[in-house]
Formats: sequence, C-alpha cells, structure tokens
Amino acid sequence: MRPRTALHLLTRVANKWRPGLALVISGLALISTVRADVLEDIETRTDQGVSEIRLVFSVPVRYLKHFPAESGELLKVYLQTVGLEMATGEGLRGYKRSQAMPLVPSYSVTYTTARNCFATHDPLCLDIQFSQPVRYRVRPGEDGRSLLIHILPDSDKPKAPAKP
Repeated sequence: MRPRTALHLLTRVANKWRPGLALVISGLALISTVRADVLEDIETRTDQGVSEIRLVFSVPVRYLKHFPAESGELLKVYLQTVGLEMATGEGLRGYKRSQAMPLVPSYSVTYTTARNCFATHDPLCLDIQFSQPVRYRVRPGEDGRSLLIHILPDSDKPKAPAKP
C-alpha cells in the first residue's frame, strides 16, 4: 500500500464531487446572468407618425403606475417583477442608452430593483430620460414581459394653413 499525500486525497475528493460542483457553478452562473440583465432589450419603431419604444424584460413584470401622466422629459415607471427573488436589499441596477431616431429623441433607461424604490414586493423602477420633452402613452405589453411607450406627435407645432 502506498502512502497517501494531501494532494492525492484532494484529487480523490474533487473527482467525487465534480459533477455536483459543476451543476452548482453552472446554476449560479445562470442566476447571475438572468439577474444582471433584467432589462433584456430595447426596440424602437415608427408607424404612421407614432413611435413605439418596447422595453423587453427577462422576467415577467406587472405594470403598477407611471408619472408624469402624459408628457415630460423624465418618465418614471413602476413595475413589479414576478419570479425574481432578490437575496439582498441592495437590488440590481442597470443602464441602457438609445440613439435619436426620426420622431424619437435620444433617451436613456436606468432601472433598479432596490426595495426602497417603490413600496411594493419585488419592485422594478425605471427612469426614462429623454433629451427633450415628449408626449407619450404607457401600457404593458401583451406578453407580460414588456412595456410599451408610444411617443405621440407634437401637437404644439403650427399647422400649415389650408389652401382655398
């Protein structure tokens, strides 16, 4: 019988626990990936003078409220995440920026899941900062994982006089 070194024993233990350890590490990596990207994608499109910003989330969300109601340079939206368990009170934070497009000024989206951003269980708070004031309508997406912001045409622009 040969003598067992500490390295030999460590190797045996590591080989015995390797499948379980790999599963735990991959699970933690998946959780951190999902949690790091709560705001998965931003899509912007324009149709017949109305632009639509679609914010897509990696977890189901429930729309709670937004303000100001119809127009402004800063839009605050409050959602509730469904199925996102937060281990700490710090929450997640994220930031995404978009370039200006026809009929949509440039904007940035800052989000947090910190429990103190809104008085509800599992909050998701969004600050959408436009480069200039806009008129909008906000509604939840039909898929339960998105939020739609319709940028409305500016009604303050003077209309061309009608020709006789």
